[in-house]
Amino acid sequence: MSSRPFSRQLAVALLACGALSVSAAALADAAAARTYKGKTAQKRSIKVAVGKSKLKMLRFQASLRCRDGSILVVTESGFLPTRIRGNGRFHDVQVGSTDEVFIRGKRQGKVVRGTVRVKDRLSKGGTRCDSKWVKFSARAGR
Repeated sequence: MSSRPFSRQLAVALLACGALSVSAAALADAAAARTYKGKTAQKRSIKVAVGKSKLKMLRFQASLRCRDGSILVVTESGFLPTRIRGNGRFHDVQVGSTDEVFIRGKRQGKVVRGTVRVKDRLSKGGTRCDSKWVKFSARAGR
């Protein structure tokens, strides 16, 4: 038996252990997460899960103005967690197949305030749409 297959097996085992420890930490933070609900400046709903050190946008709606003059209303969901820094601030950019979502803000006790911006295209290479920066505020559920 050569040492090469053994080292490959060892590397796979170490990677698996590392992934388990990362996912265990993520699960612990997710278990401690609270759901915050609120509204955007566009009077649309927003729902956020906030843990000790991570924030996850669960769902929000935004109205985008397109270059051809039309309005596109989108519901955004399926976000990855965003790190909350020690001072409560967070910022992130998440990219989908046709859209980009920019998130920034601050957690202060039982309130999360910030702004979101969504850029999207109606079709591949098609008309571009943009929500511009939209303020939001969400409060911890009771």
